[in-house]
Amino acid sequence: MKNIYHSDIYQFNTPVQSYWEDQQKENLNLDKLDKDISSEIVVIGGGYTGLSCAINLIENHNLDVVLVDAGKVGWGASSRNAGFNCLPPSKMSFKKMQEIFGNEETKKFFKNSVEGSNYTKDIIKEYNIDCDVTGDCNFVVAHHLNKFKSIQEQAKAYKDEFGIETEVFSKEEFDKIGHGGTEQFGAFSYKPGFAINPLKFVSGIAKYALSKKLRIYESTKVDHIDKDNGSYILRSKEGSIRSKKIVVATNGFYQEGLIPKMDGRVLPVISNIIVTRKLTDEELNQHNFKTYSPIANTKNLLYYYRKLPDNRILFGTRGDLSGSDQSNLDMSRKMEKFLKDIFPKWNNINIEYNWRGLIALSQKLTPSIGKIDNEEIYYGFGYNGVGVSSAPWTGKQLSKLVFSSNSKELDISKIYKGLPKKFIFPKLRVFYFRLAVLFYNIKDKLNI
Repeated sequence: MKNIYHSDIYQFNTPVQSYWEDQQKENLNLDKLDKDISSEIVVIGGGYTGLSCAINLIENHNLDVVLVDAGKVGWGASSRNAGFNCLPPSKMSFKKMQEIFGNEETKKFFKNSVEGSNYTKDIIKEYNIDCDVTGDCNFVVAHHLNKFKSIQEQAKAYKDEFGIETEVFSKEEFDKIGHGGTEQFGAFSYKPGFAINPLKFVSGIAKYALSKKLRIYESTKVDHIDKDNGSYILRSKEGSIRSKKIVVATNGFYQEGLIPKMDGRVLPVISNIIVTRKLTDEELNQHNFKTYSPIANTKNLLYYYRKLPDNRILFGTRGDLSGSDQSNLDMSRKMEKFLKDIFPKWNNINIEYNWRGLIALSQKLTPSIGKIDNEEIYYGFGYNGVGVSSAPWTGKQLSKLVFSSNSKELDISKIYKGLPKKFIFPKLRVFYFRLAVLFYNIKDKLNI
């Protein structure tokens, strides 16, 4: 089973060396599978989707569930992201969505997106997770003067068509409540929205799952799946699991070859993040950086950033096309320049953390929830970098589907349902993405 990026990014038992790991005071240190066992359902992937699905299967349907992860629980995107609870989980514009799926399904999609954001908020409270919640909205910032009109239109559509609470701010108004960077020409806010420590969040979900008697095995990579007498046998190096049903919740870390019908449908995209040293109040005031709410700008290859609780600045973007450790360092240097271009008075502020993760895109440009035809294999993936607000909710929807084995019973927008098309010549997916990065870089330079 081959992955499409450099092997460095797939070292499942290597610490990520992120800011989040330094903030995490304890590790679960769960056992790996070293024997043959059985269960009613096996979940592959110990992130938001898999854990949420497993918990709901146990709590709501009293089913016996085993969860396995090739690394540590939350080792993938669930602990490598920026912690933004934002929406929607799609790279398709709402206008294009309306054109393809119709207005009602688009409204339902946005309704589901809001449900997802609120579900994340709800389980933080219900599971009693201390994950450093900050902010009370999301901001979208116009990075160029000619983008302000488009964010005004987006804010109006969000409010009028989808019932999302929005507010528009001029450059001067946002300078007073947000920041005064060089690429700030007004903004709009939308709710719901906030930010979290994603590693504390996924660890909190895992602890709750363990309290519900979920069997979790870390460092357990599923190498092969056999079928035997109506059951599946999932084989790892030192043990196997016999099960009636399988849930695939690996998102961008899906390994080609494991389930042939899923091959060639996921485009993992590397998302890189840096974190500065702690800034003094005087330094923050140099650019009037006040808000703790998460911020994304209007670039095609967007920048996203936020102020952390200890007054560091987190900054992320896309563009790493290799996945090697060296390319991660190279991206860190580029991103430091991007950050200081926006906030030039911070030119002497050094970077203390850098890491990367894999988000998952597909040709659908929206998440996928469903069941593989003629199999008892279920999937949920493709959050387009918006997994904090959509993956736990997807896990809950998956649990309903697994229990009923009938997608028609899922009361969600049909935009979510079904596998995306395979990429043409799947081995060229990274090449396609390189072309896309080149194209969007040109558009960003021309501010179009």
